Amino acid sequence: MKRLVTLIAIPVLAFGILSGCGKDDEKAAAPADQTNTSQPAAGGEKPADAQDPLAQFPAVKLGFTVENEAAVVEYQGGKLTGKEFTEFLKVISFLNPPQRQMIEMADQETLKTYAREYTATKILASRADDAIRKQAETDSASSFELVKGQYLSLLGKDEKKFDKLMENQGVTKEEVLSQMTLINASIGVLKKDIKDADLQKQYNEADKASFTTASVRHILISTESRKPEEALKLANELVARIKKGEDFAALAKQYTDDPGSKESGGLYENADVTQWVPEFKDAALKQPVGQVGEPVKTDYGYHVIRVEDRKVKTFEEAKDTLRQQALEKSYGEFVNTEMEKLVTKWNIPQPKTPAS
Repeated sequence: MKRLVTLIAIPVLAFGILSGCGKDDEKAAAPADQTNTSQPAAGGEKPADAQDPLAQFPAVKLGFTVENEAAVVEYQGGKLTGKEFTEFLKVISFLNPPQRQMIEMADQETLKTYAREYTATKILASRADDAIRKQAETDSASSFELVKGQYLSLLGKDEKKFDKLMENQGVTKEEVLSQMTLINASIGVLKKDIKDADLQKQYNEADKASFTTASVRHILISTESRKPEEALKLANELVARIKKGEDFAALAKQYTDDPGSKESGGLYENADVTQWVPEFKDAALKQPVGQVGEPVKTDYGYHVIRVEDRKVKTFEEAKDTLRQQALEKSYGEFVNTEMEKLVTKWNIPQPKTPAS
């Protein structure tokens, strides 16, 4: 199932504001991804969003119209109204700006995905007891302040600009809090059935590579601009130089073709090994700590690798990740089984045909 509305399944709501305003976060780039580049504005001119911070966050333009009281989804015991649905989409765009374009470009099937997930959230939230609802309200208030703080950091700490931004986006604080509380309450209902004992059993039975982190220093000799045999020859030369005592970090800064680790001397620190391509991951898991191994070939070229440190997360360290995975699984099962049986009618609006 497409998971477009990721906010619904994330208990801490990973507000992706910074990723929506043209700021690259390269510190997490891995050897598997070396496509990120950035170019300054031509002629040294400041882009429009630098002149007007509010321009970074345009209001979402919905590609459909629906009456406020129209039933977008009808289900046993209730309905999702047009007002609720459009408000939801505006709030999602406000909380996670990268979603804006996805919402604007949504076809009818994609809109149905949003409506399906929101309907599931409504139904789950309706099952929350007083304790879950109270906690959901508390969490939402705290999260709203977090979101506000992130926006203010981009708006020069100007409260009036933040108020104007919300006005431009067509949302109010009350609407945002209401939607966030609904999401948090639905999550609270699902979390209630996720027991630590079950997570412990899952941890004990899992491949420990899933919980392994490593600090790896590497030099990539790319085969994109040189022949494979030339890349291997250079990689072997670097292995020999490092074994003779030359500084790995200095050589990485001079020779590596990996922009994500060049400035750190080739170092990726305390990273989950599962994020890396198989060959690199295998070296990170098996290569003796502190030793430089033979060059490792991947689709990107040859890597000279030294594992600086490696450890397996304890259950306590891995528990939050395990709980998140269990939460997403439980949510998906609810959407695809029980919720589908509760829905009696879909009345998804048809988006207008975009101009050619």
